Amino acid sequence: MRSERGLDRFVTFLDAVVAIAITLLVLPLAEVLQDVEPGRSLGSVLSDEGGQFFAFFLSFAVIARFWMVHHRVVEGVGAYDSAFLLLNLLWMLTIVLLPFATQVVGSYPPEPLAVGIYIGTITASSASLAAVTILVWRRPALRRDADEPAPTPWPSLVTTGILVVALLLGTLVRQVNYGAMLLLLLTGPLEGWLRRRERAR
Repeated sequence: MRSERGLDRFVTFLDAVVAIAITLLVLPLAEVLQDVEPGRSLGSVLSDEGGQFFAFFLSFAVIARFWMVHHRVVEGVGAYDSAFLLLNLLWMLTIVLLPFATQVVGSYPPEPLAVGIYIGTITASSASLAAVTILVWRRPALRRDADEPAPTPWPSLVTTGILVVALLLGTLVRQVNYGAMLLLLLTGPLEGWLRRRERAR
């Protein structure tokens, strides 16, 4: 196990990368205004680039949600090992890739490859975050207080499972494409149901 000071530096590094990734999401929106033809109304520009704005807000919400889950899990961590480092770096890789995947949404029609890159990146991010949650849940030595229960991994696993279904549906059924992401609306009710079951035991 490594020192708590080293853990703090690593978590600060991860937080900085997440902040940079969120900032990068807005850059394509700034470029939209740079390429506007003289005399074109702002309303028409915003209407024509609706896909870019939709992708921005969706990706912002996804990264913010993942960061909140990661923050909750890491809040109780007091030590780390190689597995913890590697899984967090894998999660960080998916967060760094998300601005690129978001640009794909705004630049290409909803063909299966574009949908697969976008939803696939989000699915990989959710899966790696679920792996971090499982690691902390199963290894009390990583926790600041070994007797304190770690966040349960079931909500992360539910989200990942729903995203896998969304990925398959969005890429295999062309008419659905990015609409498959609406399945994420099921995560709240399912997570609430799982928490109630946990408390009932």
